[in-house]
Amino acid sequence: PTIAATEQDTRPPPGMALVASTRAHVRPDASSRVPLSTRRAAIAPTIAAKPRSARSASLVTPRALSVDENDGSSAEPMTFTKEDLMKDTPEKVVSKPEAASVQPEVTSPKKEEPKAEAPAPPPPAPEEVDAEDPDAEERSRLIRKLLGLAAASSRGQQASRDAKATMEDIITELEFMNPTEEPARNIDGEWALVYASVEAFRSSPFFWGFQKMLPGGEDLASQLFKFTAGLPVAGTRGPFGVISQTISLESEEMVSEVEMKIFDPFFAMASGVSGVVVSTANITVKPGGAGDTLVVTPRTTRVRNSNVGGAILDQIVVPTSELMSSVAGGAVEAEAIVSFVDDAVRIVRVGENADQIFVYTKMADIM
Repeated sequence: PTIAATEQDTRPPPGMALVASTRAHVRPDASSRVPLSTRRAAIAPTIAAKPRSARSASLVTPRALSVDENDGSSAEPMTFTKEDLMKDTPEKVVSKPEAASVQPEVTSPKKEEPKAEAPAPPPPAPEEVDAEDPDAEERSRLIRKLLGLAAASSRGQQASRDAKATMEDIITELEFMNPTEEPARNIDGEWALVYASVEAFRSSPFFWGFQKMLPGGEDLASQLFKFTAGLPVAGTRGPFGVISQTISLESEEMVSEVEMKIFDPFFAMASGVSGVVVSTANITVKPGGAGDTLVVTPRTTRVRNSNVGGAILDQIVVPTSELMSSVAGGAVEAEAIVSFVDDAVRIVRVGENADQIFVYTKMADIM
């Protein structure tokens, strides 16, 4: 074969588009290329002949690319525009602005709705307080404490100085919390002694009048009472059993009973003397006051259920009021201040300085 045929065989097949701006494509050999200066000189007169107004439009139009076949044929050289090349491209080419406008759809993560919080538990209901008696709970606590201390000290008779001071502080607090108006008018019933700041038997109205009758007054009476309390006793409970008061304001009477057992010095070889000393008194509420003071006039005294003398002593009644009146030159009256009373407890103060304290509870509560 000839050299021309060889060159023709090595040429690219007809119809293949060569993009001028893409240098990676296979280009024709150097012998078939048209120098750039020659092409510029060829088109210069044509550009100069065009009106200036149309020049820019022709320049904007995509420049046609031609391939000189040099095959000696008279056919027009094949021309390709940029649009033709884009149509022949097998895959769609997206321009840069268009590609920028096409963004992958981004789905924002679904916000989880906050879970409804469980309702807070209701606050604890406040403790009910009796609007009419706001001190009821504290008063009840103090009473329980006082009764406990009194029982542990044998009605205060074996209490130490500190324990006695504690009990009297509690009594003072209770007196400030007294829930009853005119307490001396609300004392009917049967009461038992649970605490005494002095000798327990002095709870009897007989001794209230006796200490007023003596010329030496309460000081002399106190010495006599201490002597009585020092008599030989029977057993470890002391000489006194139950000490009670039964009060009726309607009949204006107070009945005091003191169980006693004394003179037992022979360590149970003799039975000693026992019995119940019963004292009666007339009582009235002192007029013109705050309704807290009783006027007490001792009336009679006798011994009941004695193991000495039996029925004979039961029949002997001592006219206390007459004896005291003859010694004192007139009726002997004592005052007792009811400083506290409720449904269960009564506190009484006796003496010139109201320093002799007696605490009673309803008999029904201790039986």
